[in-house]
Amino acid sequence: MTNNDAQNGAGFPTLPVGNSDWGHVVTHNWHADKTQLISGLLDKDATVALFTRPRRFGKTFAMNMLQTFFEKTDESNAHLFECTKVWQDPKHRAEQGKYPVIFITFKDAKSETWEDTLRGICAAVRIEYKRHRQVFEAPDCDEDAQSLFKDVLDRNKIPVDIDTSLGNLAAALHAHYKERPVILIDEYDSPINYAATHGFGEEALQFFRNFLSGAMKDGKHCRLGVITGILRVAKEGVLSGLNNLKVYSVFDDAFSDCFGFTEEEVQGMLVTFGHPEKLDEVKDWYDGYRFGPSEIYNPWSVLNYVDDGFKPRPYWTSTSSNDLVADVMAHMTPRMRESLADFFEKKEARVPCALELGKYGTIQNNPQIIWSLLVHTGYLKVLAGPNDHNQAVLAFPNRELVRVFRDDILDPITCTPTVGDDLQDILDSLTSGNAEKFRKAVEAFLVSSASYFDTAKEDFFHGLLLGLLALGRDTFEITSNREEGDGRPDILMKPRPGVTLPGVVLELKSPAIPARASQKRIDALLAAAAKQARKQIDEKRYAAEMEVAGIAVLKYGIGFSGKRVELAK
Repeated sequence: MTNNDAQNGAGFPTLPVGNSDWGHVVTHNWHADKTQLISGLLDKDATVALFTRPRRFGKTFAMNMLQTFFEKTDESNAHLFECTKVWQDPKHRAEQGKYPVIFITFKDAKSETWEDTLRGICAAVRIEYKRHRQVFEAPDCDEDAQSLFKDVLDRNKIPVDIDTSLGNLAAALHAHYKERPVILIDEYDSPINYAATHGFGEEALQFFRNFLSGAMKDGKHCRLGVITGILRVAKEGVLSGLNNLKVYSVFDDAFSDCFGFTEEEVQGMLVTFGHPEKLDEVKDWYDGYRFGPSEIYNPWSVLNYVDDGFKPRPYWTSTSSNDLVADVMAHMTPRMRESLADFFEKKEARVPCALELGKYGTIQNNPQIIWSLLVHTGYLKVLAGPNDHNQAVLAFPNRELVRVFRDDILDPITCTPTVGDDLQDILDSLTSGNAEKFRKAVEAFLVSSASYFDTAKEDFFHGLLLGLLALGRDTFEITSNREEGDGRPDILMKPRPGVTLPGVVLELKSPAIPARASQKRIDALLAAAAKQARKQIDEKRYAAEMEVAGIAVLKYGIGFSGKRVELAK
């Protein structure tokens, strides 16, 4: 851990909130020494490494550090590393300032069409071509490389060879400096994620497959390649061309302490800023991430917490959105919505969870992939697993993420307006005993939002109701198919302590409807199913525990078929 002489008005070091310029931070701000990342890469002698971590965990800052260490510059940067971990090994010191470096970030290369996305990619590549202008203007540069250089710098067109531009730049640097370059690609998955949610994912995959493999495959023109992103996607997708790739995700032991703050680093920070007694509060709010064997604190939130005068609040939620997460959440099945709402109540669960996300285009509606997505993006942490059967125990990392999960995940998927009534009206009509208003509101939602075939199965309707009613989770403890009385009620809503509203029990029945049945016959079957469901609530004593506690209980039997709903009280 390193401190410096730069101080704010209170006599403490200044904090690098939002600053990814490594050289500036180490000379002007408080910071944690993460140069073991450099040592690890050199010791492993890997050709290409992919690091996946949640947003705001220091990936860009780490890439800037790698550039500062490896890049051959007119003025040496060695003095910046003299007091760091990497400088302790003479073999590592010998690598400082030795190589040309390519550093491209794709954080802004995303648009709603593939053509505009390509223009953003060109803009990112153009910056690096211009930075290495002297290579293409040198007398020994061949005509083909000079021609590509001119094409890339032309803002009015997309070069035909843009998918090979990274490889061509690497080859030109290798030829000029007689050293293979270090290639750093930051946020490689940002345009791919955006493309996947806007209908041109395959074009983006094919482009980046060629773009990356053309420069890094086999290491011909690449001394070391480092790629960062949020997601670990199956190698047969965008990374299929890299036969020399090593992936280091949140599940892996190696490099587990290189992103985010360890507890030792947080303790030192709090001592430096005069409040060591705040450790328990910081741990409660921002600790709890587990990368491999390491317990990690959210660095963005900790820095903002200290910079904001030690005020605990969810800082991570204000960072940039993840479009793929938003898209997947919007297309979840009702059963997955039910699982998420249930998870929010329990705060921990064993669920299907894979190391890799699979191919783009296969993510939506796959529970195993969705849970993995929430781990990779930082909403959840892994307590155990995944095991051989792709089962893992997941939990919230800390108090901040309980709030973020509610605001970013649950609220968007449960706050879609219905026809005629919004969700609060649905909940109010149910808890006030207005069964007819509740029935009409649910039917209106089915008519406007669901196909007949979706609603034909009980698990769909069950999940739909649970998702709609999740809006009341702050007022009620909402459970599904949990043991109660002499059975398992479909949905039970128990008022939380201090709430004066009645409890609610819902039991669902879907009767068999004969082919070509008249509407009168269908209505009769639905009414009978609703009465049977209502009778079951009493027979199996689903409300007994609440009634013994003196809580008034509203009991509803629900019969449904297609988009028709009947209730019995």
